[in-house]
Amino acid sequence: MKAMIPLLQIGLLLFFAILMFAIIGLEFYMGKFHTTCFDIHTDEIREEFPCGTEAPSRLCPNGTTCRKYWLGPNYGITQFDNILFAVLTVFQCITMEGWTDLLYYVSYG
Repeated sequence: MKAMIPLLQIGLLLFFAILMFAIIGLEFYMGKFHTTCFDIHTDEIREEFPCGTEAPSRLCPNGTTCRKYWLGPNYGITQFDNILFAVLTVFQCITMEGWTDLLYYVSYG
């Protein structure tokens, strides 16, 4: 029982660090994970990754256009649109479970 108080303090410190990274993620990536490449003729999703319209971001191939209204990676769970999903996304990166997919979404999105 004596060890529970120091563990609680370390847990609060860890949660504070996760919260800080989640707020930084909100500032940089809010709304960025909901655009993807749609087919011009059929309006179906062609690619399952975030895209952009300018050169540093991932561009869509010919015959497609980058539009909003994509649910997002992991069926919309991996996102930085509100603080709860941002904390969950940062926790996903800390546990190293599926963090490489998020790395590719963020690097080129």
